[in-house]
Amino acid sequence: MPVPAVSIVGKWQLTKVSSKLYSSGVLIDSAKKTNFTNSDFVEFYSDGTGYYSQSTSDGPSLNEFTYTLKGSVITEFRSIENIGVPETVTSLTANSLSIHAESLIPDPNDPTVYDTEKDDLSYIK
Repeated sequence: MPVPAVSIVGKWQLTKVSSKLYSSGVLIDSAKKTNFTNSDFVEFYSDGTGYYSQSTSDGPSLNEFTYTLKGSVITEFRSIENIGVPETVTSLTANSLSIHAESLIPDPNDPTVYDTEKDDLSYIK
């Protein structure tokens, strides 16, 4: 009997985020969050579109995106500028998804300097 292929398509509830911030390669801050609501999720559709939702003090914030998946790299296009955010799928099973993302963000003390943020996100179906 053939085993069905595991797919990223579907609704994934966020369960854990681990973030680390580096300046010139040195860890300057880290945080973990595990207290999420049903409004914290990402949903991937088979046509390359999706939604992500975050709970906020004003209620859920729902945002649409498009994505490509090549090997273990998902690139999400979330902004009007259509700049892709590459993320690496580090684990994918029928019921769990883990993603690693790295991005450059302006340093809060000096906006001319960019720090590296590394995020590890865990989801369940």
